[in-house]
Amino acid sequence: MTTAQQLFKRVLTTRVAWPILLTIALLCTASILAIGLSKPDKAAQQQVHILIGIGVMAAVLLFHYQHLGQIAYALFGLAIVLLVAVLFTEPINGSRRWFDLPGHVAFQPSEVAKVTFVMALAWYLRFRKDIDTWSGLLGPFAFMIVPFGLILIEPDLGTALLFPLVLFAMLVAAGAKLRHLLIIAIVAAAALPGAYPLLREYQQKRIQSFVKQVLNVDDPAHRKGPGYQQYQSIVAIGSGGTTGLGLEEATHIRHGLLPEAHTDFIFAVVATQWGFVGCVLILLFYLAFMGASIEIGAAASDPFGRVMVAGLASLILFQAMINIAMTTGSGPVVGIALPFISYGGSSLLTNMVATGLILNVSIRR
Repeated sequence: MTTAQQLFKRVLTTRVAWPILLTIALLCTASILAIGLSKPDKAAQQQVHILIGIGVMAAVLLFHYQHLGQIAYALFGLAIVLLVAVLFTEPINGSRRWFDLPGHVAFQPSEVAKVTFVMALAWYLRFRKDIDTWSGLLGPFAFMIVPFGLILIEPDLGTALLFPLVLFAMLVAAGAKLRHLLIIAIVAAAALPGAYPLLREYQQKRIQSFVKQVLNVDDPAHRKGPGYQQYQSIVAIGSGGTTGLGLEEATHIRHGLLPEAHTDFIFAVVATQWGFVGCVLILLFYLAFMGASIEIGAAASDPFGRVMVAGLASLILFQAMINIAMTTGSGPVVGIALPFISYGGSSLLTNMVATGLILNVSIRR
């Protein structure tokens, strides 16, 4: 039996694991510094989250990913039960997304659903021979529609959007025909306007705010209302210039003009503090993470490992893309965390588990 010490040594001596470990360390360091500027009283708590996350990531390495795959359906089923149960909790700010646990801990079951969905779907796809047919796509879409629908009901549009995006990435890795996926994407895009009336009022206002931003419509009332958060984010990003304002000069953030600066809009804090250079470095870190993950997936010894790594890596990358898009005004505000940087335990632990699974595949190729 391989001991824990041997496993951790194997991680440290695996060439392709180092870019992942290094980017995680740098992103977590950026998290502590950015939270220290935007919400100083939360910085120590984020350090605790990071330490717990590292422990969880290490624990994931102890179990062969194939053995974890054997219980993937059960874990995914548990996540679905939690998604149903959370709908019966008391709403917080109009949403039912969290369980209030002892010690003032908020647990978000949709975070569990993200990773278990990837694991269960990868296990389902591992030996499917009909994935390149129309009928072969029915099963994977059935996997996706249940958590997607339940999370929409909460409502949590940002997290729900991740599921079809990750599904497409996993289907590509599993060998689905790009022509089939392109047709589905076109049909879905054409149907989007019909879904607009089904959105909550605040979601519609966020989309309206984004459209006005794109069309450069001058609407002071809107900037002070539904578009306030995104407008302040863009102002904060612009104030950072090329190299940033540093700690003392970042008055826009320190004076609390940007709501939720330490969570969903922390990329604006990065831009204010370290400027364009800092933003580019953060983007390069995510690309390095993705590149190393692709190499690990391509070298996996079995289809389950390959498809799972594709799903987990795309999960992290799509979260980063959506968050940065909404922060910079390139997309509507949907409320999604920036991986490894935004404040919050549930999101960070989920990303650490995902990273642990990717590294798990890398040391057992």
